[in-house]
Amino acid sequence: TMPTVETQTGPPQASAAHARARTRRMLVDLRHSWLFKLILGLGAVTLAAALPMAWGGAPLAWYSGLRFVFTVLMFLLIVRVVFLLANETLWLLRNRLILAYVFMGVVPVLLIGGMLAIGAYMFYGQYAAYLLLNSMNERTQNVGAVNTLTVRELQLHPERANDGPLLSDYYASYYFPRGYGGVHSYFYSSSGKPNSEGARQLGALSPWLRNGFVGVIAQTEGYALASFHTNSNAKGDQILTLYPLSSRNLDQLAQPLGQISMGLSGFVDLSPDRAGITRGPAAVLASTAPLPPRSSIFDIQITTWAFIPVTDWNTGKAETVIATITTRPSLLNNQLFASFQSGPNPTAASRWPLVLLGVIAVGFLIIELFSFLAGMRLTRTITGAVNDLYVGTEHINRGEFDHRIPVRTRDQLAALEISFNTMTASIQRLLIEQREKQKLENELNIAHEVQIQLFPRIPPRVAGLEIQGRCLPARVVSGDYYDFVQLGPERVSLALGDISGKGISAALLMATIVAAVRAYQPSQADLAASAVAVAGSGGLLTMPSEEESRPAQLMTRLNHQLFHSTPPEKYATLFYAAYDGERRELRYTNAGHLPPAVVGARGVRRLERGGMVVGLFEDVSFEEGKVQLEPGDLLAAWSDGITEPENEYGVEFGEERLLQMLEAHRTRPLAEIFATVLTAVHDWSGNGEQPDDITLVLARIAAAN
Repeated sequence: TMPTVETQTGPPQASAAHARARTRRMLVDLRHSWLFKLILGLGAVTLAAALPMAWGGAPLAWYSGLRFVFTVLMFLLIVRVVFLLANETLWLLRNRLILAYVFMGVVPVLLIGGMLAIGAYMFYGQYAAYLLLNSMNERTQNVGAVNTLTVRELQLHPERANDGPLLSDYYASYYFPRGYGGVHSYFYSSSGKPNSEGARQLGALSPWLRNGFVGVIAQTEGYALASFHTNSNAKGDQILTLYPLSSRNLDQLAQPLGQISMGLSGFVDLSPDRAGITRGPAAVLASTAPLPPRSSIFDIQITTWAFIPVTDWNTGKAETVIATITTRPSLLNNQLFASFQSGPNPTAASRWPLVLLGVIAVGFLIIELFSFLAGMRLTRTITGAVNDLYVGTEHINRGEFDHRIPVRTRDQLAALEISFNTMTASIQRLLIEQREKQKLENELNIAHEVQIQLFPRIPPRVAGLEIQGRCLPARVVSGDYYDFVQLGPERVSLALGDISGKGISAALLMATIVAAVRAYQPSQADLAASAVAVAGSGGLLTMPSEEESRPAQLMTRLNHQLFHSTPPEKYATLFYAAYDGERRELRYTNAGHLPPAVVGARGVRRLERGGMVVGLFEDVSFEEGKVQLEPGDLLAAWSDGITEPENEYGVEFGEERLLQMLEAHRTRPLAEIFATVLTAVHDWSGNGEQPDDITLVLARIAAAN
């Protein structure tokens, strides 16, 4: 049967359903938390405090602080809920990868786009300021040119001193086309007295004026572009040319830009003096033309500032006036791309660079969208493979080892899926092998139980003889064999053998030898039955002769049977002996087994007579040995599992060491001798796996009283 999979006893298994359940549980816990209850309480108090104010009541002194605390706690609650929802959302690897792609791909694009937008806004603003300053500088230079030409003409033609205003108007009409009115020249003497009607209306010159001054001045009436030169050869020694910056003139300046207003600098002293006269311009000067409507969604309103240097007319102090410019990108583009304005529709011609930039921007957006979709596609391949692996592990966890993951790609993830399928196939194969192994182990356990029944459980009872045997298998079943058979009141046989090979085949051959040996020798029950049969037959039947049960004869018959009933490579070594208690005589034969030993007062005697192993050759003869035992003699027979184990230096335990131990402990109880020998063998070979079956048979003649 399929082995059961143990249920996890640790943390619950991670899954999408588990993540959702955990998020819902945490939201419920948050709803019962002190933070949520505190927010509800503060919200109720804040609402109760806001109702009187909604009906026209005066605001409470502590209302602002309460509302601030409520806002902070509400923000913390929202952040907590967002994190809980993000915990559920980000459980899926796909969402994590998408978020990572957004952070790595989309957010930088948005930041770059924002930076470009801010840069474009600043560029257009500074470009508008540049155009304003450039236009004002051009007009200031034109005012200076009008003043210079007038002075030069009067220097060359002193007789035209009375024509100064006419000359000034003439040159002004040249530099300032129709629509730019208001350029006038004022003539003063070298002492600063007015020499013309306009000069008398303007008033006295400021003492700070110097020859060659050109710039913007701030007067009580407003701002003006001024130029001042001295003419020593003409009637008018000093000439001041002014171009007032009226609303009409500002409209001319603002026409290509939008709207312009000139504010007041914080450095200009506008406080009334002791006479009650305010110094500096009285109000902000602004253009009156409206801002053109936007031409597209991107044609936003841009507000910027230009810093214009001015000179205070009263003090000559240099100040700065802030000019506010309100414009649109379409107006500035007409100036920026003026070189493209040709043909019957210059406005449309100036737009095509922006259209080209728009097409490039749309192309970039399409590439970014394609990249995003490609990233999503790659993300789905990654997360799909991960999900397949997750589903596969779920099937494996349920014991469904025949589940296989579909392989859809040819990449490293596909290699991982193939590896997973290979792993599940290996697990399935190992489980089948485990079941077969378990089945074999069960069969071996049954064989072990059957084999235990083959070993003698109760030693035979012969007067003056104590006998015991013990077998320790190296595996579940043993290839060693020992047996005791009661042949009569004073007769007993003992056998010890070692089967070639190990495992179940050796155990089967061992069972065959046990059955054959017991069948070939008459037991006590057989002898009793034969005696009854002889007595009842009136002499027709006879008792089995001693020759028929002799060890050599038995070994010959056993060899013949094993040779014809077992494979050629199967054989066994066997020691067989029959003991006669009346005569204390031991008859034996040794078929290739380690020679047993009789340890007694006369020393050690080895029982070596016999022949070849049984079952290997057909025609084999066996010699029979006979030994007379004395009181106190110890008969010991063993398998090679005792003498052949090696220590860590490769030295065998050996028969000599065994015989020394038997001599030293031969008078002790047989159980203690067994324990001493087995302990010595285990200590010699260390605590590793037992290399071979260990079998030991001991028989001792009782000592005389």
